[in-house]
Amino acid sequence: MKFKLTNLLKNPCYIPVFITSIALAACQTNPQTNPTDQRNHYAYITNQGDNTVSVINTVTNKVANTIKTGKAPVGVAVSSKLQLAFISNVESQEISIINTRNNQLTGSIKTKGSPVGLALSADSETLYVADWFDNRVLAINTKQPEQIRELSVGDAPAGLIVSPDNQWLYIANRDSNDIAVVETASFSIKKRIPVGKHPFGLAMSKSGRLLASVNVQDDTVTIIDTQTNQQQSMKVGYHPYCAAFSSDEINLYVTNTQDDSVTVLDLSTQKVITTINVGSTPEGIAIDHVNQRAYVANWGSNNVSVIDTKTKQLLTTIKTGDKSRAFGQFILSQQ
Repeated sequence: MKFKLTNLLKNPCYIPVFITSIALAACQTNPQTNPTDQRNHYAYITNQGDNTVSVINTVTNKVANTIKTGKAPVGVAVSSKLQLAFISNVESQEISIINTRNNQLTGSIKTKGSPVGLALSADSETLYVADWFDNRVLAINTKQPEQIRELSVGDAPAGLIVSPDNQWLYIANRDSNDIAVVETASFSIKKRIPVGKHPFGLAMSKSGRLLASVNVQDDTVTIIDTQTNQQQSMKVGYHPYCAAFSSDEINLYVTNTQDDSVTVLDLSTQKVITTINVGSTPEGIAIDHVNQRAYVANWGSNNVSVIDTKTKQLLTTIKTGDKSRAFGQFILSQQ
């Protein structure tokens, strides 16, 4: 029997801690696509079991660096503008900050509770942090990290995603079975969207028109039109976790943790195109749209599966660290 990942975060209680010094110069994904971009891209993969991040060059598909972080890293948010990667560490209750120019750990933000999901605002000025146990989201100013706002959202918030226009923050509340829609300017909840059972990962299309909620307990993905609020539900594999849209908004790639696969959906026909076998217990997924490859972090087999998004076939497998998760947007283009 496989270990149930949703229980992984239910660890002993945490005690409040406070902000420490930080050196700054950040299953939910936002496509960052530029067809003329010839720069190297990198995938920052959190390895929860050995407290590291594996940095994969997505051109060579090789691990370029391994970086020590806090204890039990899970969530990822990267910023080309800041040239930083932010990593949530559940057990040490902190956000590690990696300088992506030299892949060195440059500081940390201490939090209280249990930081899991991360997301950056479109301008990289705010880092949003889902606090799993305390049922809240933090908004941290990336220029002045001592400035933190708090918002009670729902039960067991997990995935986070910010709209491309920076106006809306979407939060998957796993145990409330809904998505909280937060206006970023006022940092207040404007509505709640009921979805399937136990939503966890979120994904948003390039235009911001489509929002995907991955519902773990009923093996579905809810696709929400953010302009009309219309919904459609599509069946995927067993215990889905995270998702990523293709840049043309036609396909959605969904990781299925308990049958070791990725489901590829055609959103126009609402049908499954194919199912791709990957490593054991796949969780986080993100797409390098320039190189047309999807990267899947496999918690159970300690590696990353690489899918060719043109052929929808497995391209290669890359050895990483222990219990790879990469929950969030982890593909970074190097400036």
